[in-house]
Amino acid sequence: MRHPVGHLYDVIIVGAGPAGATLGYELARKGVEVLILEKERLPRYKPCAGGITVKTLKLLDFDISSVAHQIVYGARVTYKDNREFTKWYDKPLIYMVMRDEFDYFLVRRAQEAGAVVTDNQRVYQLQVNHQGVEVVIANDTFKAEILVGADGANSIVAKSLGLRKGIELGIGIEAEISVPREKLIKWDSLMGLDLGHISGGYGWIFPKKDHLSTGIGGSLCQAKRLKPGYQRVLASQDLGSYEIIKLKSHFLPVRKNGAAIQWERSLLLGDAAGLVDPLTGEGIYYAIKSGQLAAPIITRCLQAGTIDLEGYQDAVAKEIMPELKASRALLRLFSRFPGLRFNAVEGSERLWRA
Repeated sequence: MRHPVGHLYDVIIVGAGPAGATLGYELARKGVEVLILEKERLPRYKPCAGGITVKTLKLLDFDISSVAHQIVYGARVTYKDNREFTKWYDKPLIYMVMRDEFDYFLVRRAQEAGAVVTDNQRVYQLQVNHQGVEVVIANDTFKAEILVGADGANSIVAKSLGLRKGIELGIGIEAEISVPREKLIKWDSLMGLDLGHISGGYGWIFPKKDHLSTGIGGSLCQAKRLKPGYQRVLASQDLGSYEIIKLKSHFLPVRKNGAAIQWERSLLLGDAAGLVDPLTGEGIYYAIKSGQLAAPIITRCLQAGTIDLEGYQDAVAKEIMPELKASRALLRLFSRFPGLRFNAVEGSERLWRA
């Protein structure tokens, strides 16, 4: 969808993932004029395990069952090929989705609320000053009162505004694989976690309708160990002959406590802000949560006619950063004593109910 050059919006959001779509939905339903710019054509593939936790679902006020491939009730956890356990529960542990479908589902909710979404449009230039913001794409220029970067780990908004300081990078390999039907059935309603083949990280097997989403993640310094570690994870799970349908690597940005995620008329959400759990790699919950934290602050600023977004930094510091700080401490501990992580996962009922 095209608009006249210089068309003015209240808010421009760069990125149509869970963070951007959530904020677009929350703002549009309050009557805010929102433009969401997405560089890829929607729906688009996103390398991700695709697990939506019950904790994440509690943030949403709509049902996602139409895009859920499976509901997982059990987990098989292994450690160095010599220790394992399986737990089953009567309530869901996690909902499995493909990110292209889930993200587009959230985008449609934002559109239905009134947000304008323009996909297949890369941002080439942006400017933020005390008068407003300006975003340049291939053939158009858009203006707004507020700019939001929800454009992921390689955020052009964060880079352009000098908000990349305080970011540490993890890295993951994610692949969709096809396995024989008799092997696929064994993973019905069951997810797999492997804690022994990469220090401080883990491998995963997440069941989808007709295939498995698999992968491994760890710190950037272990990048060379990821591929052999991933191969060992698959070899340890008795998957039979499998075919890799699609394989991608991706960064996991983790922000240090206190690093800036807001500047003048702009702020960052989700992965662009480095709001990723350093222990688990969970990013979807924090993407949605950060969008919901930003929405009322932006709305109040627009209503008052005075743009002061510092309250967003404070809200994230209060509502999100304590969890990430605790996870960072656990990561340091478990990296030194990897067997302790397996023991904690096996013995903690609270963890599985989170």
